[in-house]
Amino acid sequence: MGKKYFSVDEVNELIPQLEDHFQQMLSNKREMSKAAAQLRKMGLQPELLESSAFSGSPEAEAVHRRLQSHYFSFKQHLLSVERIGGEIKDLELGRVDFPCLENGQEGRLTWQLGVTEAPYRHPVAEEGVSHPFDRTKILRVS
Repeated sequence: MGKKYFSVDEVNELIPQLEDHFQQMLSNKREMSKAAAQLRKMGLQPELLESSAFSGSPEAEAVHRRLQSHYFSFKQHLLSVERIGGEIKDLELGRVDFPCLENGQEGRLTWQLGVTEAPYRHPVAEEGVSHPFDRTKILRVS
C-alpha cells in the first residue's frame, strides 16, 4: 500500500480526535512531571521502563506506578496520532503535519491545537533539516 496523502477536508475531520489526543498527552505530561518531582524529593530516580525494578516505600511505589500509568497513556495517544497519519512536530503547541499532494508536489498540511481547521501547507523540508513553524512562510490553502 502506498503512502497516504490527506486533503484539507480529511485533516479537518480528524481535528476532534487530534484535540482529544493532544489534551490527553499534555495532561499526562503534566502528571508525569509531578510524579517525577515527587520521586526526586524522596531521593529516588524516576524510571519509565515497565521492566525496571523499583523498590521504595509503599508511598514511593504508588507514585512510581502513577508515573508509569501516565507514561503509557501518553505513549498510546502519541501512537494513535501517528497511526492516523500525523507527524507530531511540537507537543507543547500541539502541532501536527499530514502529508499532502498539490500540483504533483509533496507537502504537509499543518494543524495546531486550538485551531478549528487545517488551512496551512508547506513544502517537505530538506532531508534532516528542521524548519520552524512560521505562518508567514506557509501558504494558505484556498
